[in-house]
Amino acid sequence: MKKLLFFFYCYIWFDLFVHVSNFYIKPKNYYTHKSERTKKSVLKRYSFQLYNKKQTDLYNDNKNFIRIEFRPGVGGEEAFTWSKELLNTYKLFAERNKCKVEKIQDISDSLVISSKENLRIIKEDKQIEINLYDLFKNESGIHQVKRIPKNDSKNRIHSSTATVAIFFHKKEEPKYEINLKDLKISTFRSSKPGGQNVNKIESGVCILHKPTGIQTECQEERTQELNKKLAMKRLIQKIQHMESKEKENMVQHERAKLIKESNRSSRIRPFNFFRGYITGHINKKKIDLIYFEKGKLEYILNIF
Repeated sequence: MKKLLFFFYCYIWFDLFVHVSNFYIKPKNYYTHKSERTKKSVLKRYSFQLYNKKQTDLYNDNKNFIRIEFRPGVGGEEAFTWSKELLNTYKLFAERNKCKVEKIQDISDSLVISSKENLRIIKEDKQIEINLYDLFKNESGIHQVKRIPKNDSKNRIHSSTATVAIFFHKKEEPKYEINLKDLKISTFRSSKPGGQNVNKIESGVCILHKPTGIQTECQEERTQELNKKLAMKRLIQKIQHMESKEKENMVQHERAKLIKESNRSSRIRPFNFFRGYITGHINKKKIDLIYFEKGKLEYILNIF
């Protein structure tokens, strides 16, 4: 009797607790009762988070793999000399900080600089850890120099410019993978010569990539399997070419924004060689020119 009373009181207290706190035990199959819309929403949010993480990781990896372009601006022959001088100074600085440096020349003289880890720069008795892109990004623009050229017999002060542009350097493209769900594969009878068997069976293969609308076909080989492999190879090449073209267009667009017509009105900082100092373009602080000549750009770059 006492046991029955005990269980009875326990049941009453538990029932009261449930009504007051709205507490209930979820069944094992609770989530199976959720609507399809909720399931899709959760899956979409999870996929978006994974995509963002992948994009962020890729972005962070590229921050220590950059390209710096140097172009002569206003000033004729002196502008060419100044552009090369800037390139050599940046190269010296990067090598001093144990970066891998490669000099390339295509549409302009450029440096491809990479580092396995962030640089540790000492500035004003403080050690700053920074990646290559954040270190150089404020250098994009027009660099002006005022000095007396060596070949000027009249010792006149000339003003020349060079344009510097900073980009993320494109790494080697990863092997492209195609989702089979995005493909529509159809077969047809080959019209190519190759014997009776080729024309009787559907050995030709046509592959359509639905997301891009790119289509390839192959009927050169004797069997359907060989034609399918060749058509797939051509499809991947076309998709890679299209994506490479799009990325190149994006880079060209970014370059057009950074590399403007070189003039004296928009400049990063003036280098006054005849006075022996550089003027900072943000804080207007005068910096000794000797730091530039020795490649010690940590005293010149705007590191925050």
